[in-house]
Amino acid sequence: MVKKVRRQRKTLLVMGEGDCEAAFLQYLRNIYCSDNEGVAVTIRNAQGGGPVSIVTQVIRHTRLASYDKKIALLDTDLVWSDDLKKTAKDCGILMVGSKPCLEGLLLGVLKKPAPPISRECKKLLQSHTKADMTEWRHYESHFSKDAFEEARNLLSELDKLLRHFEGK
Repeated sequence: MVKKVRRQRKTLLVMGEGDCEAAFLQYLRNIYCSDNEGVAVTIRNAQGGGPVSIVTQVIRHTRLASYDKKIALLDTDLVWSDDLKKTAKDCGILMVGSKPCLEGLLLGVLKKPAPPISRECKKLLQSHTKADMTEWRHYESHFSKDAFEEARNLLSELDKLLRHFEGK
């Protein structure tokens, strides 16, 4: 009798800052990992807070389960201290920044300039999409996989995130 070889999938934990980040990450998982062959992505919502809080949440989640890779998706509007960067590195957490926030990153995907202030980014994205960015299905009509593929050449942080979703 031939023994069936089972290949273990790589695992990835991605922690988003809030509801919009969680919906965005879920949408990325749906378009990049839907074949059940690639990376097994677990998405968690830190329910707000600053960079320290989000990295701490990643550390807490890794006490409960083991992951091959861990990512904290963070806004860059708050400073990441050297101590925080060292803690993240020591714990194997990759910090990926959205400049200045997720909405700024999404404006970049839409080829729109992102204002330097998060509040302005949120208003501008809302005016372009008229969508609820806390619901992953609303991303479908505004952000295609082709748009992400094109934008990743210009947005290094997006490329970094997508490479991990692809298992690279």
